[in-house]
Amino acid sequence: MPIPVTILTGFLGAGKTSLLNQLIANHPEKKFAIIENEFGEVPIDGDLVIGASDAIFELANGCICCSLNGELIETLEKLLNSGKDFDHLIIETTGMAEPDAVAAAFVSDPGIQSAFQLDGTVCLVDAVSVQETLAEREEAVKQITFADHIVINKSDDVQAHYLEALQANLREMNPLASISLANYGHTAADLIALHAYEVGQLERRIKDVVQDSHSHEHEHVHEHQHHADVTAHSFTFEQTFNLLAFIHWSKVLLMIQGKNIYRIKGILNLGEGESKMVFQSVRTQSAFTRAGDWREGEPRLSRIVIIGKNLKREALEKALRSCLKKG
Repeated sequence: MPIPVTILTGFLGAGKTSLLNQLIANHPEKKFAIIENEFGEVPIDGDLVIGASDAIFELANGCICCSLNGELIETLEKLLNSGKDFDHLIIETTGMAEPDAVAAAFVSDPGIQSAFQLDGTVCLVDAVSVQETLAEREEAVKQITFADHIVINKSDDVQAHYLEALQANLREMNPLASISLANYGHTAADLIALHAYEVGQLERRIKDVVQDSHSHEHEHVHEHQHHADVTAHSFTFEQTFNLLAFIHWSKVLLMIQGKNIYRIKGILNLGEGESKMVFQSVRTQSAFTRAGDWREGEPRLSRIVIIGKNLKREALEKALRSCLKKG
């Protein structure tokens, strides 16, 4: 069984280290391996360190920890070859890092895919300062829009009406992510069992997002001025897709507009006799996974969600329609 991987991201000062320590404390039965992007900045209790070999620190709580001082794939191979036993990997990125760059390694490298499986990306945001950060830092926008789960930290430090508006804003930016509240790293959400890349969970999430967007499409949607250029577009098609045409379109789209495409997830109907196809993108990498047969009586609808910056809905819809089977 591949080892599940959680990517923990969030901007400087959001409280990632506190959340990481709380995660470890909440799961004493787990043997975590932790990769720190900037090991020197993360305080490790000297009493916890019981040994070190090949820059891998053994901790008294059964976890191991190492720094990302080279390429990620090299670090992963070092962990696998260390002889240390672990059953869950957490990668804590720097505050300035874009998590899709980390996730791409688990999508593009077959050797890594055989040993590890992404469980999900968790983005921690500071309730007090997140709006200011979003206005100033593009990295923060990318962290939020790529996340599978968003944790709003220090939620007790802001008023209820502000917290409600903040959650609505974050859902507009990334409707694919679930949201929970935390106070200084303490949250009731189970952040290491998101199963965000499992086909069944992907299918349910995409379906919910598209149905919700259609039910609100005639309502006024509030857009915060700091990130009004970041939008999530959802599409539903009754006609069947030509898979080769869709693959070609998606590759061209990611190659040309990759910097502005933060996330794509979709369920494709390829016609009679064909199973469901789940599509998702990570940076310029894309993945297609067969998701089992359509159930009897189930509407054979293709549903696609695209999150990005300065995206024109009409152009996207026209391009998608060009991928439909003719006749």
